[in-house]
Amino acid sequence: MSNLEKLKLTQYGFDVLQIESTAACNMACSFCPYPLKDDKVSKLELKDIFNTLKSIDFKDKDFKYVTFSQFNEPLLDRRIFEILEFCKVNEIPVLFITNGLLLNKEKNVENLLKFGTNIKISLQVLDANKHKDARGLNMELDRYVKSIIEFCTKAKNFKHIKIDIDLGCNFNDKKLNYYLKKILGIQVGDPSVPKDLMSSSLLFAKFLNYFYDISDEKYQKSLEKLKDVEKIFSRNYLKQDGYRIFENITLKIKPFFYGRRISEFYAINDNFSCNSSILGILADGNVVPCCLAYDGSISMGKINELNMKQILENSKNFLNNLRTKNLPKHETCKKCFGEPTRRGVIARNIWNFLPAKIQKTFNFLRLTEY
Repeated sequence: MSNLEKLKLTQYGFDVLQIESTAACNMACSFCPYPLKDDKVSKLELKDIFNTLKSIDFKDKDFKYVTFSQFNEPLLDRRIFEILEFCKVNEIPVLFITNGLLLNKEKNVENLLKFGTNIKISLQVLDANKHKDARGLNMELDRYVKSIIEFCTKAKNFKHIKIDIDLGCNFNDKKLNYYLKKILGIQVGDPSVPKDLMSSSLLFAKFLNYFYDISDEKYQKSLEKLKDVEKIFSRNYLKQDGYRIFENITLKIKPFFYGRRISEFYAINDNFSCNSSILGILADGNVVPCCLAYDGSISMGKINELNMKQILENSKNFLNNLRTKNLPKHETCKKCFGEPTRRGVIARNIWNFLPAKIQKTFNFLRLTEY
């Protein structure tokens, strides 16, 4: 199949493809829908994965990468390195996302470094008192972090591999915003991660001390800034570069989204638009239009029944409605953009009704971010 015949996902508004090769995970995080999922055993057939990848134009300059995770841990799939081999041979850009728990296995480390994919480690929870409950894991934070540190000391010599370690933080930098949300019944984020930037910075400073002694000397100076936590990040931490511990390894505080809102929140009306650019394929074959979908409720079709082009062509109206205000939305999408309380839904609907100019004028009252 020539590049002219291949499917450009960006023409349908997607620049990332997430494929669950298996439905299994080795954590049960309090902020993730995985513990709520009925399906924890499905596996996508390799032929369906490979046929789908073969059909997509990865020369598209606007396409970013493929991952092999949605709500699963890819290192649990014994076939994952066969999949990475396929991607390497076919020059498919990959971002390997993992919770890092299985980086204590030498074979996993060797293969990840061998295939040279960029890697994101979802560490998220830095509070040792919350770690076990938040990750559904009977393991102390120090022991968990140790495997990640050991992996980093090996990976630092592979300069072509870029590694980000993500740490979660909620969007509550301004106290006024935080208490306004609480009063109105609007989501304030997940309790497993700090509610504001300062709290995150204090935990982050302690966490980075784990890395200080092993860090390259040129980066140790920047780590010393941690003594003044107010200078760790600018207020606009959504765009921060993070802190390098090696030339190719960075720790970042990232915006944290409460993943269970797609099932636990109350639905708002149709006066919103979703510009999710992540296309997901679940382990049971369902193709979904965002990274928060964990079942077939908003499936656009199944990859083991139709090819990707047919699925996306058949879903044009659904996607147009999703991306356009006041057009009919699926109930699941309305819950995802909804709130944890009924009064919060009322506040959200009123806010969405306001003209953009007024919302911009009263930006300090912004209720949440998506």
